[in-house]
Amino acid sequence: MVADKKDLANVDAENFGSEMLDSFKIDISHQEMERIIVELELIYRTQPGKWLPMHGICNMLADELGYEDVDEFEDALKADFKTFIGALPHIETDNQESELQPGLWRDVFRVIPDPPADQCRPQRLVLQIKSRADLWRVLMLHPGAFVEIPELEFEIGADHKRRVDSVYNHVGASIFNLERHVEQIGDAADDPAAAAERQGIQDTCDALRKVLDLEIPATFIVIDPGGLSAFKPGEGVEVTEMEADAGAYDRSARAVAITRAAEAEGYEDIN
Repeated sequence: MVADKKDLANVDAENFGSEMLDSFKIDISHQEMERIIVELELIYRTQPGKWLPMHGICNMLADELGYEDVDEFEDALKADFKTFIGALPHIETDNQESELQPGLWRDVFRVIPDPPADQCRPQRLVLQIKSRADLWRVLMLHPGAFVEIPELEFEIGADHKRRVDSVYNHVGASIFNLERHVEQIGDAADDPAAAAERQGIQDTCDALRKVLDLEIPATFIVIDPGGLSAFKPGEGVEVTEMEADAGAYDRSARAVAITRAAEAEGYEDIN
């Protein structure tokens, strides 16, 4: 285990999200780091074993994420995979004997599970974006959480995956996705409804860019039914409890969604 690493397994549900986010020792506002961590968690949750071999998962990640080989993958990590994964606060590492091949010892890891749903309190987190520093706060969105920007009547929708990125990049990803949708609409010169939709999306993208340039005021309201989302730093963020049924959050439904997503990706058991 990495020295001075937070023992998330013994952190209470109320502080789990903030403690996890505070404990990251890598720059998780970098989009590639988020992509790697999300893929790692997705693969882990589709495997039957509690402990997974680092070597096999490293090869799988390098392949799934489009790297030429493990060397190129570890160059992106700026560390070997064992060091990288050992630095993640929600990962526990060990060296264990293989059950299938007695006498073979291998480095393994497991993802520390989220606290039980009945211990988590739905919450609302509110951040007024007033400065460049606010845009570069890191926001961890727990699966099922979504963001509202009321000034623009805009919403960053919920996902079945944990998302960790800067506020700036969360907004930037929304702009990217909207512009991709506009491209699918096409020119729409002969379709007034499509033309109106296209213009509306472009106007939204323009407004979101003004948020990133601090040209207009904006409020980031995180609706978090799972209760495990967090900002870093958390100073100045208003946190209030929500009704237990807010957002109709269903953890079992999320588990099904994760499994189906992984099946669509064609993940296999690597134990």
